Amino acid sequence: MIHKAVILAAGSGNRISAVARNVPKPLLPLSGEPGSSPTFLDWHVRALSAAGVKEIYLVGNPRTFGNEVEAAGGAKVTWILNPTEEGAPTGSGHSTWFAWQSKHNILDGKSRVVLMDADILYDPSIYGILDAHPSPKSKTLVCSDYRHTNEEVLVFAKSNALDMPLFHGKGLLERPLPAGTQCIGEATGILLWEPIDHEALSRATDWTIRFSTAKVRSEHEDITQCMMLAERVAAVGFSRDLSFMECDTPEEYAVLTSEMYPKLRGLLGYR
Repeated sequence: MIHKAVILAAGSGNRISAVARNVPKPLLPLSGEPGSSPTFLDWHVRALSAAGVKEIYLVGNPRTFGNEVEAAGGAKVTWILNPTEEGAPTGSGHSTWFAWQSKHNILDGKSRVVLMDADILYDPSIYGILDAHPSPKSKTLVCSDYRHTNEEVLVFAKSNALDMPLFHGKGLLERPLPAGTQCIGEATGILLWEPIDHEALSRATDWTIRFSTAKVRSEHEDITQCMMLAERVAAVGFSRDLSFMECDTPEEYAVLTSEMYPKLRGLLGYR
């Protein structure tokens, strides 16, 4: 089973600010109705709890930290603060670092730990796909149906080798770096870190924040890239038959509230 989950909920949501009206993106209502529930965080907490996750950590900035989320069933929900001042270089990589450095001993070498972005909506059965995958490596969840775009994080491997992704990132299509590889799908921002990789993951996170992306914005994908190059990550693929959506813009939020959420809400008992 999956034991713990870390949700990166410190994003400012600047690109969707016209819709948010001073509401941080992780706290936006999925129905589009101001003040209603569930929010993105409510959805994640209920889905993870339904999947049997017992410890859920929310990494927030000063605007999101401590906000109430929906009751988590049998899971314990704990906030972790990313204290970076507004305007300073930060990103989901920094939030990941604060999670690993916290007092909660999340990377304990024993637990299977999900790490995920907050601004996504999905069919909750994706956790079962991650949990059941036979690879002993840590895993990145990849949608095998992808758009030819520079806006999404795409994953590349040799000869469709899902067990050995080499690169991922935005803007890599038809670039020199992934030459000799092929795109195997779009990254979802959801990873499962296996206990055997906890020490290496902690060190890769520390190196990324201190040296690779020092003094600039860092994303958790930068850390995952280090682990890919160390051959510690497998790709777990699924098709668009299983609903998934990332939300970055007002246009995408409109689609999510009008189409995606009405389609999915019954899966977690929302009306």
